[in-house]
Amino acid sequence: MEDILSPDNAGASPAECVACALAQYTVYSPTLSADPIGLANVRKETRKYGSQKTILREGEVPDSISTLKSGWAFRFGRLPNGRRQIYSFLIPGDIVTPESLWRTPYPLPFSIKALNRVELCSFNRRAFRAALSTSESQEQRLARMAQGYFGNIYRRFADLGRRSAGGRLAQLILEFERRLRHRGLTRGRTFDFPLRQDHLADALGLAPEYTSRTLMTFRKEGLIQLERQQLTILNIEALREIAEDE
Repeated sequence: MEDILSPDNAGASPAECVACALAQYTVYSPTLSADPIGLANVRKETRKYGSQKTILREGEVPDSISTLKSGWAFRFGRLPNGRRQIYSFLIPGDIVTPESLWRTPYPLPFSIKALNRVELCSFNRRAFRAALSTSESQEQRLARMAQGYFGNIYRRFADLGRRSAGGRLAQLILEFERRLRHRGLTRGRTFDFPLRQDHLADALGLAPEYTSRTLMTFRKEGLIQLERQQLTILNIEALREIAEDE
């Protein structure tokens, strides 16, 4: 694909996979711990994409299963009038197309684009799926990943249907904090936040101007600090109250 910066077709070494900082947080962590050589042999290549480059297009059939090694991305669709709806965001350690873990390849109902520079680890689809059923601990890890993935989708449905603009934004910020903290990617309450206002607007079903005003309100009220693509939560209890978070 023309958007790829530099595919690396050299297979991974077991030591490289084990040393990966995200290894313990990935869906395949139990298999990697039990059989690092076997999992490394399943990896086909790594691929790098530049900021705002398309990774997969709607209607494509993925030829592999990939995890996000670094960088952020998002899944989205376009309406007939050209307007964009962002369905979900990908952070390091995520499976790019989780649906591929349970089904034979099928045309994607969404596109995927890089938010910033990203690197993917791509695995042989059949071998990867087989590796995820090798032990009870591995199957439990897969079940927890699926629970989190679909839980975030259903939460977004509630956001769009029932929550205020402030509630939607607060929910999204708290979701990022939880997901990044669980992967060791936060520094206290501070974490990377490479989203622009148009990404937030398209994910939350808001006009960019309204998104901007809501962000400004959060800043003025001392809930968050946002600068240089770094977000710090200053008052998490207040955010939870706005988000109606359990």
